Amino acid sequence: MYLLQEILHFGTGRNSEAIKRLNWIHSVMQPNPGFVAAQICSYLGNSSRHLILRMWEDKESFTVFRATDGGQSYSKNRPEGIYEGQTVGREWEDIIDTPGTEKGNFLIRGVFDIAEGRWDDYTALRKSQDEVHQKTGGLQYSRNFKQLDEENQALMLIRKTSREDHLKYMESHLLADVRSNGPTGTFTAKGNEYYEIIDETTK
Repeated sequence: MYLLQEILHFGTGRNSEAIKRLNWIHSVMQPNPGFVAAQICSYLGNSSRHLILRMWEDKESFTVFRATDGGQSYSKNRPEGIYEGQTVGREWEDIIDTPGTEKGNFLIRGVFDIAEGRWDDYTALRKSQDEVHQKTGGLQYSRNFKQLDEENQALMLIRKTSREDHLKYMESHLLADVRSNGPTGTFTAKGNEYYEIIDETTK
């Protein structure tokens, strides 16, 4: 899976307008071959900050879409001041996709710098932690991505039913065991953030 990530700060008093516009952009993408899903996620700490995630089967599918009339049109007529982008890793490719059995709109986003030569250790650790997510409940999916234009950066996106279910995971003795027995020095965390998925377009 190919992922495009943006962080946008909506203009004051323009949240509804911005969401409507982004939803329209996603509706333009939706019928195109290779489109998987697009999400608008509100940061649970600042109501103007939003995470935008657009998923395609592969980069080629997105490149073909961008060459279409629809793919070229939406970037040309953006209302001034509706939102501003924040510098963030834009292009990612999935390396782990762990499914759950439940549905929810609570999203955990984490970014990590991976130590040189430690990608195998990182993926092994994440897979062990995903097993804990599955056992403690509330998981829709856990996905990890490798940045395409930054050699040693990983993105984690975990979708759960609620913050409460995530806290059950965080306080689980199973997670404590994984952390105590797992590899150390694998990565440096650059921060974890909590979001609510407020709009989603799927194929």
